[in-house]
Amino acid sequence: QDRQHKVICTASSADIRATVSCLVNKIQKLWKTDSSGKTTSSSILRPKEENCNLRSGPSTFSLSSSCNSNPKPPSQIKLLLAGSDSFINCVLRHYVEQLSSKPPDWQTYIRFLVVPLGNNTLCRYLGSLDGVYNSTFVSDSWKELLERGETNELVNRIQRYLLQSSAAVNLPIAEAMLTYKEKSSDDESSQIFIPFMNDVRLGSPETSTTTSVDLEEGLPPIISGSPPSSLTIGCDRKITPPSSPNIGQSSTVFPYRELCEPLELQLDYWLLPGKSNDARGDTGGGGGEKKKGDSTKSTLKSTFRSLQVARLSLSGEQPSPHFTISYSTKEKKQKIMRLGKKKEKEKENEPKSQVVEGVSRLIVSPKAQNIPLKLCIDGTEWSGVKFFQLSAQWQTHIRHFPVSLFSASDITQL
Repeated sequence: QDRQHKVICTASSADIRATVSCLVNKIQKLWKTDSSGKTTSSSILRPKEENCNLRSGPSTFSLSSSCNSNPKPPSQIKLLLAGSDSFINCVLRHYVEQLSSKPPDWQTYIRFLVVPLGNNTLCRYLGSLDGVYNSTFVSDSWKELLERGETNELVNRIQRYLLQSSAAVNLPIAEAMLTYKEKSSDDESSQIFIPFMNDVRLGSPETSTTTSVDLEEGLPPIISGSPPSSLTIGCDRKITPPSSPNIGQSSTVFPYRELCEPLELQLDYWLLPGKSNDARGDTGGGGGEKKKGDSTKSTLKSTFRSLQVARLSLSGEQPSPHFTISYSTKEKKQKIMRLGKKKEKEKENEPKSQVVEGVSRLIVSPKAQNIPLKLCIDGTEWSGVKFFQLSAQWQTHIRHFPVSLFSASDITQL
């Protein structure tokens, strides 16, 4: 029997949104609600055997399904995503948007498979959980196949992933709230909420191909890697969590990327109960200054060379309920007075690197309010930010992003 497949190449965020919306509509056909409000099954969406062909384009979906009537529970739809971190984040934003207004059990009908094209931190983490996935998509052999354009072997590996994945990991979705002011707006400030899974870095991303969004110019039309201009659910509901803007809750540590210019910042962060406030780093030293009346809150004021907040756990570890903050600060030597000599010039030490684990919530604000910040969230650059807050858990019922793996210990079997 020939295997049927559908491959969709997406060139913009609008394409991604339309694809995710189509999936949600297919799930919706499975259910109907009677007059009493009880949800009942109406038809079954059952995946067929899947195949995949690579197509040129910024990003690729692979999808195959058919509808039939069957009393058995519906099977999952496998949705393969091939792209970079910014592409996966764009899919995540529309996944959260589309399902936030739907029943919680709808999440069980979609399972994502992730294949790296370009810079993909998430795939490196998945490779640390699953040795087969690592050798298939994270090793140098995968990169060499892409460079040489060996389509047959690329497709064979993807087919094996589609057919042999028997486990899944639920990746927690974190929340970034960005406060900004549009140049053309009379309002004091606006807010936007962005779900993410990997990390948030202060400054520009490491790659030049990452999508960029300038909030001072206003949210643009739907573009690749950025949210739609209204970030709506249904007609006009924003995808803000129900308790916003009050943020109430809570990895892999990657190499530092220093800022072009060090920034004077204030960090207010909250630790999970039972976590120590001591930071660990190259030069020792503790974490922030504790606030009276709140044993979990600390404040740190310094000149930062780099700042990264990682949501993913350490390599090989299962997802955790907290952030890990990694930063380096600019330190100065004290002035020394010597008889008969002028004051020695202040000299900067090597960057003082620190790591703080077990963080559930973080607020970052610049000392100079007129200096906009530039952030990189899961590979997408956001500029024109006045200050931002991070929560380790997205605050609607869409709290996880399910990803299939070949096999791994201590994770869900499909």
